[in-house]
Amino acid sequence: MCAAAAFVVLYKHWPEIRLLDPDSIKEEKERQKRNELVQERFKRFQTGKTAPIKYLFQRAVYEGKTAFHGAYLKLIRLNKLYEQAKAPFAKVAPSQRERMKTLLDEARSLARDLKWAEAEKRYLEVLLMDNRNPEAYKGIGLIYLKQRILPQAKETFEYLIKMKQADDAVYAGMAEVAELEGNLALAEDMRRQAVELRPRLSNRHAELAKFYMERGDASKAWPSAKRATDLEPKSAKYQELALECLIQLGDHAEAKKRYEKLRLLSEDHQRLQKLKERIEKIRVIV
Repeated sequence: MCAAAAFVVLYKHWPEIRLLDPDSIKEEKERQKRNELVQERFKRFQTGKTAPIKYLFQRAVYEGKTAFHGAYLKLIRLNKLYEQAKAPFAKVAPSQRERMKTLLDEARSLARDLKWAEAEKRYLEVLLMDNRNPEAYKGIGLIYLKQRILPQAKETFEYLIKMKQADDAVYAGMAEVAELEGNLALAEDMRRQAVELRPRLSNRHAELAKFYMERGDASKAWPSAKRATDLEPKSAKYQELALECLIQLGDHAEAKKRYEKLRLLSEDHQRLQKLKERIEKIRVIV
C-alpha cells in the first residue's frame, strides 16, 4: 500500500519534483536536519523499549523498514516542498492543530508526573506532525535536563536559540547545563538573558540571585533578590533569600527589617531563630 502510494505521488509530480534540488534550498536543509533529529529521538525511544532478548531480530526488521520508509519519507518531503511552492502560506489544518495542542498538554502533564518516556513520546509525535514546533523541542530539552542527559539537552536548547525560538525557560535550562559543565561565564549570561526575556517573573530574578550567592557574591545577588521580593512580596522563600544577602553584606538595619517581613510569612520558628541570631552577630561585629 505504501509503495503504491509512493509511486502515485512520484508519478503525479515527477516533472516538478525532478527540477527540485532540496539540498540547494536553505529551508529544506533545515527541515532535513530537524527530521534527522526527530527520527534520532524516535529511534532512541523505540530502542529503549526493546527487550534485550529480542533485540537482534527486531533490529534487523527495523532497519529493513527504515530503509524503505527513509526513501518514502524523502519522497513525501519532496512532495511537500512542491505543495509549499504552490501555496507557501498554507496553514496547518484545524484538526491537526487541536491534535498537537492535546499532545503538548498531555506531554507537560506526564513530565510533571516524572513520566519522562511517555512525555517524550508525545513531544515526538508533535514533531512528526510539525518539525518546527518550538514547544515540543523545549519540552524534550527540559526532559533531558531533568534526567541529566546533558549533551542532548544542550543540543536541543542550542538549536532553539539558533533558530530564535528560545524563551526564558530555554535560556534558564541552558544556564543549568552550563553550570553543570562548569562554564560559569556562559551560565551567568544565560541567566541574565532569561531575566531580560521575562523581567516580571520573580523566579528568574531569584535564580540569578542564587547563582551569585552560590559563588559568594552577595553584592551582585542583592539587586536580583530584592527584585524577586518586590514582584512576589508574600513569598517566604524569596524573603529569606534577600535576608541571606543582607546578612552576608553585613547590613544590620536592612536585615532587621527584612527579618520582620519574613517572620510574618514563615512558620519555621527554629529557622527564624537561627536567622535572628545571625543578624544579632552583625550588630556585635559592627
